[in-house]
Amino acid sequence: MNPRIAVLTLTRDRLAYTTHCFETLRARSGCEFDWYVVDQGSTDGTREWLEEQDDITSVLLDDNIGICRGLNLLLDTTVDQCDYDVLVRFDNDCEVVTPDTLRTVAHVAWRHDAIVAPRVHGLNQPPATIRTIQVGDHRLDETQILGGIFMAIPVGVFLLGFRYDERNPAWTGDEAVVPWWRHRNGKAGYLRGFEVNHYLTTDGQRRDLPGYFERKDREAAVTA
Repeated sequence: MNPRIAVLTLTRDRLAYTTHCFETLRARSGCEFDWYVVDQGSTDGTREWLEEQDDITSVLLDDNIGICRGLNLLLDTTVDQCDYDVLVRFDNDCEVVTPDTLRTVAHVAWRHDAIVAPRVHGLNQPPATIRTIQVGDHRLDETQILGGIFMAIPVGVFLLGFRYDERNPAWTGDEAVVPWWRHRNGKAGYLRGFEVNHYLTTDGQRRDLPGYFERKDREAAVTA
């Protein structure tokens, strides 16, 4: 038996990143899944591209409502349907490297009631490993924080009541699910042997799309 998987993505511009990274997930997922995307006011052709994707259910917003509000909007659809066992955060700048990443990460999350991610390369400050634990046939590196770029979360976390705090600034708050789950004795960490890239690296993205980050920095300053 395999878990029923829904992938949840927020997009805002960066069409070239989206098309490339989405294709890496399709090519290396190793399983079937449903895909839900909320676009937050893209003006670079992303909206039109999303509408052409037969495997994606998209909601197209006129403005950036923020990470937490956007994720809660996706949860309102997928959790209320009660059709899924695992919900997977997947950012549009996540380049999947290892074959069968989605299948394996989601299966471990489902079987062991854990929040599970592949190891992320290309971050400026990668989190250090606190300890390594055995989960079935796999090893999970527990870290202080776990980024949302690719994160498989058992649907039970949300059925127990977790929602993202919409009072947070637009660009923050999505990391709160991990301490919330650990406070309830849940496990969370990076799965050994499975890797993704923060596409072009954090610094590389800033060099590649300076206007995108200038806008992000302005918005973060306003809402801080």
